[in-house]
Amino acid sequence: MTPLLRFNVNRQRLAQLSAGVALTLGLVTGCVLPSAPSDPNFRTHTGVPLPPSSVSNSVLTTAAQDLGVPRADLRLLRANEETWTDGCLGIGLPHEGCLQALVEGWQLEVVYDNQSWFYRTDATGDNVRQSYLENNLPPSLRDLVLTTAAADSGITQERLEIIRAEPRDWDGCLGLENPAEACAQVRIFGWQVTVMDGNRLLVYHTDMIGYQIRLNVQESSL
Repeated sequence: MTPLLRFNVNRQRLAQLSAGVALTLGLVTGCVLPSAPSDPNFRTHTGVPLPPSSVSNSVLTTAAQDLGVPRADLRLLRANEETWTDGCLGIGLPHEGCLQALVEGWQLEVVYDNQSWFYRTDATGDNVRQSYLENNLPPSLRDLVLTTAAADSGITQERLEIIRAEPRDWDGCLGLENPAEACAQVRIFGWQVTVMDGNRLLVYHTDMIGYQIRLNVQESSL
């Protein structure tokens, strides 16, 4: 295994986790993230957290109002448990006074008519904000990608910059098949992330929460 192709856990565990994530997120029924039970400590059998129903309901209600569409027409796709840097969930406006404290919460992707919007919440869904950011890569995943890029490039994280992050759907190999690897025929939600290292670009394919992070050598300029 070269440094340019890395797994954060062993291959067998990754295959189990990836398949579990795909099935948990309701791929068979149209790629819809199901509402979790009301117990906020609910976890899937893979260890991947799902938002409590209070958070899902608040996001769907808020998005329906923001977009002016029936709530029943909205679906939730990607969900990440995050720790925000302040009471404004990291997306406060210049005129706002944001509580300077760490806030546990979620980032959810709302899908309507083949378009998507990202929302941030606190742990209970009492505070819901639509993200205005162009790059909505979850902070927890961003940190993992930068750590990987620093190891691959030999450059400190402070000198790296994520210049693009796009939601993607992958197969079991994250779209980076090779003859020596059998790819699980599952659909994995993830991201394609482009990191700039000075004059070089590093392009990574990831799953939704960072169990798998792979360098796309062909699209990278090493």
